[in-house]
Amino acid sequence: MSITVQAIRFSDDVAAMRALLEQLGLVAVVSSPQWAVMRSGSGDVLLHGTANAANGAPAGSTELTFETDDLDAVAVRFDVAPVDEAWGRSIEIVDPLGDRVIVNAQRDDFYGYETLEALPDPSISVCPVRFTDPRGAYGEFLTELGLHQSSPDDDSFVAYGADHGSVGVHIARPEETVSLLADAPGAQVHLTLSTTGDPQALAAALRSAGHEVRVDTTFGTMLELTDPDGRSLQIHAEA
Repeated sequence: MSITVQAIRFSDDVAAMRALLEQLGLVAVVSSPQWAVMRSGSGDVLLHGTANAANGAPAGSTELTFETDDLDAVAVRFDVAPVDEAWGRSIEIVDPLGDRVIVNAQRDDFYGYETLEALPDPSISVCPVRFTDPRGAYGEFLTELGLHQSSPDDDSFVAYGADHGSVGVHIARPEETVSLLADAPGAQVHLTLSTTGDPQALAAALRSAGHEVRVDTTFGTMLELTDPDGRSLQIHAEA
């Protein structure tokens, strides 16, 4: 069984968000005016227009989701029944914070959406961050889903790797989470990426494309910019 980390971003401007993610090295493998599956070297960002969001999610909200090639096995593990909606099979589970997490079955049928063939930049990965106690129950939840701890124990931050992508569990500091997370349903995460490439070169390329980029070297190197939804987007350089 394989697990892919996916972050679903609700946006008022899917085209602008797609363009930014493409500048970062992601590619669209499924695309429409209100929907795009953006693939990185490891993990996906799903762009969903707010105009047709059934749950009323606001622009700039980002929800933690996953994809698996064996949905039935995950459903048995969490004792839930899969549902078959118009867009495919999925299950809904409740995380330790009481929020909804969707796990989608890997799709072979894209229900009429345009599919594209392109290769993402292999140095860019998707790593959404969930704010809660990194030593608490969330790690056990992610492990049950099929992820594994991929960084040392730490009081502030622990990473959990999937077959594709990873999830960061970061200590919750209200002064940070208030500005980084939207007030929306579902397991809200901060959309972050990581790179194994040269962060300074990436910062230069983003500035050339017209973005204001802040470089923070307090703990490693992190790039931060404001995305088209007015939210912070961070890219962390892997050591």
